Amino acid sequence: MFLALQELLICFAFVIKMKSYLLSIVFILFASVSSFAGDLITEISNQFRQGNTKEISKHFSSTVNLSILNDNNIYSKVQAEIILASFFKINQPRGAKVIHRLDNNPNYQHAVIELNTSGGDFRVSYSVRVNNNQAQLVEIRIEKSSD
Repeated sequence: MFLALQELLICFAFVIKMKSYLLSIVFILFASVSSFAGDLITEISNQFRQGNTKEISKHFSSTVNLSILNDNNIYSKVQAEIILASFFKINQPRGAKVIHRLDNNPNYQHAVIELNTSGGDFRVSYSVRVNNNQAQLVEIRIEKSSD
């Protein structure tokens, strides 16, 4: 009886220890996904600041809902890159600042940046979704700032 009780206590201690390890692993994984999402928002915002269409387009999904001023459509990855490059040709970026970010969901992130260009100030919002374990830009909206 004493031996069985001792074995039961050892098993119980083992289960508690494993639970704490599992919780630690889950926390680390969640933290790494969250930091990845935050880094992606910063990375994309920096690419907008530089007008680097090639780097931005690396994050595009196969189709992108692109809205620039009053032109709104769903474009292929290649078409969206060309249209965005045309926008940057006319409006060379001078600076950008993240004014809103939503990155607490590991499967969806959204950001709004204030983009200062040679053609004026714009409000850029974009959404990133995780598809097949890969974060992809699915929507970009560029509007003239109202200031």
